[in-house]
Amino acid sequence: MLVKATICSTTGCVSQNKTLGGSRKDYAGTLYTLGEGVIPIRIVTLYCRDCKTTYRPNYRVTDAHTPESMRCYYGGIPEYLEVSEHGYVELKLVSLFRSQMAFSHASADAVARIYNTSQSEDALQTPLTSENVWNAFYLHSLLLDKSRHGKHLIVPHHGVQAIRFNSVLAERNLSMAGTGQPHWAHACDVCEKIICADADGHANRISACVMDGVNVGHTRCNVEQCIRSLASPRDRFCPSHQNRTQICAIRGCEQACSDGFRTCLLVAHRALETSQQEISNKAIFRLRARLRNATSVPAKSTSTPPPSAAAPALVPPMKLKSSLTRRWTYNEQLMVSCCGVIKSRATFYEAESLSNAYVCSRFVLATFPPSFPRALPSYLFYDNNCLFLRHLRVIGDTYITMSTGLPVDVFHAVNKHKDTDLFCQMHCNPAGFPELYNDQNEWTFNSSAAEQANVWFGKFLSVVREMTEIHFNFFLDEMILIYNEEVVSRIARTGKHPRLVPVEELSLSRAL
Repeated sequence: MLVKATICSTTGCVSQNKTLGGSRKDYAGTLYTLGEGVIPIRIVTLYCRDCKTTYRPNYRVTDAHTPESMRCYYGGIPEYLEVSEHGYVELKLVSLFRSQMAFSHASADAVARIYNTSQSEDALQTPLTSENVWNAFYLHSLLLDKSRHGKHLIVPHHGVQAIRFNSVLAERNLSMAGTGQPHWAHACDVCEKIICADADGHANRISACVMDGVNVGHTRCNVEQCIRSLASPRDRFCPSHQNRTQICAIRGCEQACSDGFRTCLLVAHRALETSQQEISNKAIFRLRARLRNATSVPAKSTSTPPPSAAAPALVPPMKLKSSLTRRWTYNEQLMVSCCGVIKSRATFYEAESLSNAYVCSRFVLATFPPSFPRALPSYLFYDNNCLFLRHLRVIGDTYITMSTGLPVDVFHAVNKHKDTDLFCQMHCNPAGFPELYNDQNEWTFNSSAAEQANVWFGKFLSVVREMTEIHFNFFLDEMILIYNEEVVSRIARTGKHPRLVPVEELSLSRAL
């Protein structure tokens, strides 16, 4: 039997801190557990007549019958989480769900299937669903976040469960951008080094991070440079540009669509759309062509069908840019300490190098804002640092360039950058920074530290591909949080002294 509150906790109620004496209701429910499988339970709700508040196992709600009523969750993390009106999931099981998602890259559907296959036939009368898994994941993650900040989770009581948490998810997404990850101020003996002492005996401490991109993205508006959110992942345009659905999908053309197509009547534009339809359905076109060939040749003949009966050409007549299909963001950019801890993440919308240089500068400033000058690493490895440095010099940046060295990571410096690029060799060659290697010519930092994180992160592509932007960002931030906790735990076991640098220290001015 599940029951949480026994006294009224509503501030200002005349019965506050008194035993709840209102109506008591209980009804049948289902509890999904880790060790005992699926268990039938009784769910108890209590009611305070004075403040008209209903107390359920996870939360209380005042005036539940009104449309604007809100659920106020109790403090801390409950042992059993409500994932539907009659369904609860044990906290231990939710922790397993999180680990399966983070380290096996399992979708909610896969997690539910794995759990259900381990249960008896009788238990499967009320199987765990992917919706239950997602609800448990989001609720648990939000409660953890609120608990870390000493706050209570408050969400609308009425409405569809799938969008109940959207406003608080979006709020948490904003707080996680830039400096929001719990391990943003991480330091350890792997990503920080003491390289020498000056004449006064003071140690010289240096640190390093790696910036890199991973090809994971969410659907976006087809209009260039537009970063507004879509109403649905299935849309091609954001709400502000929905009128573009009535205009020819070929870029640069402003003619109206016609005949149920996404293009205008121009032959070249219509041909591109029809050819793409044929390409996406090429199997049926080829099989139909084969069937026509077979039926047009006498039964005993083994001659080759005439060329005119061949499958229709699949090559578009012209190379034109279009918005016929959905469009995805370019990549996710990660800022990774050389020990493997991911400090922050950002979405890059465009692929052009010049645009990326500008967005990279904003990403670095968001991760290491001027209000925390000592958060800037001594060195920032990036595979395209030569272009990035050129951009910083053009805009007159001094905050980054005066405090941080910008070498290309060793792999790309050796294999991707030309010897004839004098700017790159003079300013971004890692061999040009004496602090980055010792007398034995061994590198001080692992500039390929991001690769392992990239491989792990890239496997979420299929999981997040159809998510809304809000859920995409929340899910990936939570996965990074779980990943960082495991990395820090591993660093601690190896005796490398992981720690969080106090923000008071990071806010001090940095000696140049």
